[in-house]
Amino acid sequence: MNNREKKQKIFDLFSQNLEWVKEHPDVNFVPDFSNGYICPLCFDPFFTNDLIHTASNPLTLEDVPPVSMGGKPLTLTCKSCNSKSGHELDVHLLNFLLKEDSKSFLPGSSSRASFEIEGKKVNGSFTMDKDGTAILSIEPKISNPIDSKFFLDKMSWKMPRTYNPLFSSDEALTEWSSPTFTLDFTRNSNKRRAEVALLRIAYLMAYANLGNGFLINGGLYRVREQILNPDKNVLGNVFWINYHFPKALEGINIISQPKELQSFLVVFNLKTKSISRQFAVVLPGPSKPSIDVYKYIEEHLCVGDGSKSVNFMVGHIRQLDYLKTKEYAYASHMFWQEYTHPDYKPNLKPK
Repeated sequence: MNNREKKQKIFDLFSQNLEWVKEHPDVNFVPDFSNGYICPLCFDPFFTNDLIHTASNPLTLEDVPPVSMGGKPLTLTCKSCNSKSGHELDVHLLNFLLKEDSKSFLPGSSSRASFEIEGKKVNGSFTMDKDGTAILSIEPKISNPIDSKFFLDKMSWKMPRTYNPLFSSDEALTEWSSPTFTLDFTRNSNKRRAEVALLRIAYLMAYANLGNGFLINGGLYRVREQILNPDKNVLGNVFWINYHFPKALEGINIISQPKELQSFLVVFNLKTKSISRQFAVVLPGPSKPSIDVYKYIEEHLCVGDGSKSVNFMVGHIRQLDYLKTKEYAYASHMFWQEYTHPDYKPNLKPK
């Protein structure tokens, strides 16, 4: 299946799902339209002719997570939102992960780096191959030639160009040789933008699994505002829970207890060449505490060294084709009521 066929298939699936969502008597679209698609980020409507790449702002396949971190195409976003997020968010997240790989000396990691000894700094790269051998490459062409010669003269007789360390990363640089040198990884990464990139992945993953009914949620307006304005402090400082969840909870979940923490919890993995890391990102539910959940996380789970635990109950939403069935047009709301207000029976099915 080529990209155009993939886009058409996803478009048809979400377009039909949107028609079922619009059948609810309390849901109104202004202006109203039929047989269309809503970009889940900017909320602009799109139609079949926007699948063509020559359109002014065409719909594009959206890899969730980004394919560079192990994802695959799950939904569509407009080219404007896709390009902006790739430039402003995803590249910072990937660079952050790759820099962490290098700082931990993980096999397969690689990064631009600078090396300094006795005030002389040179540029190059630092690589750990798959066997755990460290490779330092000095690039005189992008360094001061005099500093490069000084560095190489100082270091070449003290250590081999490759070394297979059997020690912890904290001791790595001090045990190789004397005199010692400092190492600085130079991958460009803005921490805040990397964090907002995680929020974006969780949001799109929930949307891809639960459909347009998931978007009928006031708290998500603020989530989208944060994603589209990553440098603003819209939601607060923390979007995630620092806890490793069992594999059975990977995907979409709902935290039911404590009440102050009631929210959607999206658990996913991001992969680099060196390692797979799990992340657990919180999204507000359609009723209280809504976006106040982020304040609770920051005030109660991010104190001290950030390792404080809390007893909470999590309900897992099984991964099914909810978008293909009219009965599940509001699946996210149905599950939300089931896990957080089990005694309340809402009328959320389309008429």
